Amino acid sequence: MDTLDGWLVMQWLAYVVMGIGILGAILPVLPGPILIWLGALLWAWADHFDRIGWPTLTVLALLTIVSGGSEIWMSALGARKGGASWQGLLAGIALGITGFIFFSLPGGIIGVALGILGVETWRAGGLKPALKSSGGFLLGYLLSASVQVSLSLFMVAIFVWQAKG
Repeated sequence: MDTLDGWLVMQWLAYVVMGIGILGAILPVLPGPILIWLGALLWAWADHFDRIGWPTLTVLALLTIVSGGSEIWMSALGARKGGASWQGLLAGIALGITGFIFFSLPGGIIGVALGILGVETWRAGGLKPALKSSGGFLLGYLLSASVQVSLSLFMVAIFVWQAKG
């Protein structure tokens, strides 16, 4: 395999990784933005960093960090806006981790919601405020998912813009 063939294989492999990353942003089973960044890094490496250099990769890395962080802080903010206490959030985190370990991503999401629901039902003495807190978490999570998809598509747009350069 000569150099051009090797570069084309690496380029297409990078496109596949980035495509899986876009799917991961839409279906949150895979770390979408991280895969998009890794695909861009692979493509840049195969191109000897001629068209995509470290400044672009740094911008993409920052967008990856913002995207990943949005899931945490938007979900927590939604729960807090819904009235969840710090005890409810801690219980949500504990049950979310447990649910994720045993049942993957759906178990993690359900675990957080149930943890908040359980503690807030006990703390507030009723189901209605607890449902509001759990609903706030779910709303924050859905909002963070839309942010992740948007940032992932933005990352791909930056990649295409720089790669064509």
